[in-house]
Amino acid sequence: MQDSVLLKIGLPIAIAIIMCGIGLTLRGEDFQRIGRNPRPVMVGLVGHYLLLPLLGFAVAWLFPHSLEFAVGFVLVAACPSGSSSNALTYLARGNVALAVTLTVISALVTFLSVPLLVNLALQWFGGETREIRLPVGQTVMHLAALVLVPVLLGMALRRYASGFALRVEPWVSRFALLLLLLLIVAISVTQRELLLRTLPELGPAALAMCSAAIGGGFLLARLTGLALRDAITVGMEVGVQNSTLAIVIALTLLQSPQIAVPAAIYGLLMYLPAFIAVALGRRAVARREKAEAAGAA
Repeated sequence: MQDSVLLKIGLPIAIAIIMCGIGLTLRGEDFQRIGRNPRPVMVGLVGHYLLLPLLGFAVAWLFPHSLEFAVGFVLVAACPSGSSSNALTYLARGNVALAVTLTVISALVTFLSVPLLVNLALQWFGGETREIRLPVGQTVMHLAALVLVPVLLGMALRRYASGFALRVEPWVSRFALLLLLLLIVAISVTQRELLLRTLPELGPAALAMCSAAIGGGFLLARLTGLALRDAITVGMEVGVQNSTLAIVIALTLLQSPQIAVPAAIYGLLMYLPAFIAVALGRRAVARREKAEAAGAA
């Protein structure tokens, strides 16, 4: 797990490329609309930092494991949304500007959420506490390289090279889907020993947590009156986590490969319910647009 080139280099590069393509679809006005209507952001943060931690503790309690594995699931819940959540939101025809906003905010909140929730889990499940500090500079640079800079580059291309942006935009969705699928298959193959050893024990818990997070986030958004595309986005942002950061924290700050294992399993299995959500989201948005077009006619 520590030495996987695909996890350390391949996945981040692929995500950065996908984020640049997503930037081609965004304009400054998209973020201005979010500023004028911040309620979707508030709902997304409630889902991410109330619903998801509750699910993390619930899974650790309902699926009894060792202390390290229990803390590992809570660590996953404490981390920010994964960069791939933005790409998956785009594929599901959600609100990409909202997704990027939630990813950035959740990354900033991580400096508080990880120490608080992980220490709570250590005390709750094992009766011990540790002082945990995130490397602020490293985390900010990680976020900027994966999300902010590529999105800004894509938006700049859309503004200053609109002809090129319009030509390549129709291919972005297909490329993003193919690239993510290839990476997931490749990572699964390279991590097959870890999967075969731990999947029977941790797989059901990870799959249940991610499915409940995506579905619960969507349901929370709809119950609070958010539009369909915003609800799809909240579901993705709540369920698709930055498992790579969770692995790094477990291996470096907590010095525990065992705590890193749930993050690795979650990071692989979360794409199963996520791609189901992509298919359902695209179908639901298409039906909604068709109904609106028929009503306008």
